Amino acid sequence: MLPSPSMKACALVGVALALSVFTSCQAQRSTTTASALSGGMAPDPAPPSPAPELPVGLNENAALATVDSALLDTAVAYVAGDPIDVRELLAHWAHRDSRSVFDFTDRLVTGRLALAEANRLGVKLDPQQVDERVNETRTALAGMLEGSGVDVDRYLMEKLGLDPTRYFELVRDETVMQLMSERAVRAWTLGSEHAEVAVIVVATKEEAEAAVGRLNAGEVFEDVARALSMDPSAENGGLLPPVVKSEMSVLSRLAFRTKIGEWGGPIAEGGSQILIKVKKHTKALEGAWDVVGPSVEADLSTRPVEDPEYWQWRGAMGRRYKIDMRPLFRLLGEPLAQ
Repeated sequence: MLPSPSMKACALVGVALALSVFTSCQAQRSTTTASALSGGMAPDPAPPSPAPELPVGLNENAALATVDSALLDTAVAYVAGDPIDVRELLAHWAHRDSRSVFDFTDRLVTGRLALAEANRLGVKLDPQQVDERVNETRTALAGMLEGSGVDVDRYLMEKLGLDPTRYFELVRDETVMQLMSERAVRAWTLGSEHAEVAVIVVATKEEAEAAVGRLNAGEVFEDVARALSMDPSAENGGLLPPVVKSEMSVLSRLAFRTKIGEWGGPIAEGGSQILIKVKKHTKALEGAWDVVGPSVEADLSTRPVEDPEYWQWRGAMGRRYKIDMRPLFRLLGEPLAQ
C-alpha cells in the first residue's frame, strides 16, 4: 500500500517545487529587522490591457474549433463540455485563501527578479553544483519513503499524480533559479557599501532605557543582546547580515553615522526600539562577474542569505525593475489599484 501524503510529504514536495524563491513567510521570522532593512516597490503606472474572455457555454468540440489555442490553455477542466477557466479557479482560490495566492505569486515574481539581476550580472553556475542540489532533493524524498516499499518514481506517479521526469525537470529549473537568486542577492550586498552590525531590539522605551543603562554600566553589547533582545539574532549576540548603505533605511542611516566599535540609538522602527553596535564598514566590491564571482562564492560558503539581507535586495530590485501585479487582479476579477 502506498503511504498517505503526510504533512511532511507535502512540505517536502512543496520545497522541491519552490526552491527558487525567498517566500514572504521568511519575513515573519524576523519582522523587526526586515521592516528596518526593506524598501518599497514602485507601482507600474502603465494602464492595463483588457483580458480576453472565453466564450460562456461553449462545448469542448466547438472550443477546439473556434477558440484560439492560447485561450484554451486557460481551461483547467471541462464539465459537460463547458470549460472551467483558470480565472474561475483563481477567483475561488483567492476567496478561500487569498494569502496563499499572493504569496505564491510573490515567489514567482521574486524568482524572475533574481533571474533578471543574475543575467545582468553575468552570473555563471557550476553544473555539478546544480546536479548535487537536485540529487539532494531526490535523496530527501527517498529517505521519507524509506521502509514503505515504495520508490520515489512510483510515489510521484501513483500517490501525487505527477510525472517523475517532469517533476525533476521542474526541480532542476527551480534549483537553477535558487542558486542564481543566492548569487544575485550576495553580489548586490557585496557590490554596495555595507556595515556589519549587531542590534538589540526591544518592545518599549522603558526596555530600551534598561538596555542603555546596562551598556553604560560597561556590559558587553552582545551579552545585553542575548539577554534582552527579542530579535532572532539575539542568540548570535545580535549580529545581523550586512546592512547596505541607504538613506531610505533608518537602521542604515544610524549604522553609517555611528563610529566603528561604538553603539548608537535607541531608534524607533516598526513599533520597536533598536540599539545598534557597528563592527565594521566595508566598501563596495566592483567589477564584472569574472572579477567578483569568486568573492561571492566564497562568502556564500561561509554564510547563507538571510531574511534581512533578502529584504534589502528585494526593495532595491523593486526599484530597479518594473513590476506590475495588475494582471493577477484582472484574473481574479478584482478592481485594479489606481
